[in-house]
Amino acid sequence: MSDYEVHWAVSIFFLAYLIFEIPSNVLMRYLGLTSYLSLSMISCGSIAVGMAFVTNARELMIVRALLGMAQSGYFPGIIIYISWWYCKKQRTMRLAIVFTAAITANALNGLLAYCFTFMKHVGGLKDWQWMFLLESAPVIPLGIVTWLFLDNIPNTVRWLKPSDQQTLTNCLLQDAGVSMNELTQNRIPSCQQIFCVFNDWRIYMYAIIAMGNYAVTKYLTAYLPSLVHLMGYRPAEAHLLTIPPYTIACISCLLVGYSSSRRNEHVYHLVSCLLVALVGFVLWITLPVNAKVVMYISTCIACCGMFSAFPLLLSWLTNTINGRTETAMAISFIMGIGQIGGIVLPLVYDDGIPGNRRGHLICVGLICTSLITTFILHFCSILEKRCRIILTLAFRNSKIPVEESKDLPKY
Repeated sequence: MSDYEVHWAVSIFFLAYLIFEIPSNVLMRYLGLTSYLSLSMISCGSIAVGMAFVTNARELMIVRALLGMAQSGYFPGIIIYISWWYCKKQRTMRLAIVFTAAITANALNGLLAYCFTFMKHVGGLKDWQWMFLLESAPVIPLGIVTWLFLDNIPNTVRWLKPSDQQTLTNCLLQDAGVSMNELTQNRIPSCQQIFCVFNDWRIYMYAIIAMGNYAVTKYLTAYLPSLVHLMGYRPAEAHLLTIPPYTIACISCLLVGYSSSRRNEHVYHLVSCLLVALVGFVLWITLPVNAKVVMYISTCIACCGMFSAFPLLLSWLTNTINGRTETAMAISFIMGIGQIGGIVLPLVYDDGIPGNRRGHLICVGLICTSLITTFILHFCSILEKRCRIILTLAFRNSKIPVEESKDLPKY
């Protein structure tokens, strides 16, 4: 395959992900969250197994597009599922744990990629074919297990007492600001519910932050072995050396998530993570390419900051938006916009430039954009809250009966 075809194979997955993000959410609401997650897992596993048998670039692009379509609602579905089971103050740590699992999978993928290099021509298959077969096949039975044992809402589980079910359900209903009708029914949302997210200025700000954050995260995930290889390590060593950055990032993600959950604060934790990632990329740009050890340390720093930031952003979003349908649509929209970063990945990465400094410079610009937008959103939210308080006090002093304004979530 030519470099042009390889780049398109990378981009087309994220393009399909972007196109089918919101339609997948509509289907999720119709089928039910548990059924959709199970169907998505089975579909993703089956399509990924099929990637082991592609023979040319056209087949690869078709399968990659199908994989993006099948996977488009999976990760947003997990975020939505957590928002349906935990109160706002409890979500940050849970999202950090979920994202830690994704980071751990990347670390294991590096180890497995190294092991698969010893399976060339075993059973008449190449090493990359074994990688797709052995990593994807277990997802199919796991999807069946998910459908059998995962429940949609707390008041349907069998391992809770009826009194505990009712207590948890009431707490979640009050926290989410929804009715029991919305909680229990699977139905296609109305056009008003689908497009409600486009009337909220905050959603666009979140989308800009997510686009920069997600683009850099995908950049690290897709090209970390290649970046380590550019430092002078052999390809097999590069796969093994991706494990320590992911391991350190796992620990950092859990610690930051615990701190944010304990203090019920998101903005300054998110800013701190982005600044740490920025330091890592600046070191990448300024250090000489032959300084292998220091460059590798800067890789660990960048991974720590970047992978710890994304669950904080999602938790901040779910704490701000009220209503289950509105939250689901907001998550789908923001996750979809974030895929733009994956589409332009081939334009970011260039192994013809020593150390790929062009890619690092673009990542620095994206991180700075996310930082600036975070501050703007935070201070505009504070200003909006103060204006509501002033207007409420003004109406009270004029003895005009007005509806009490709801407290905005803590930033």
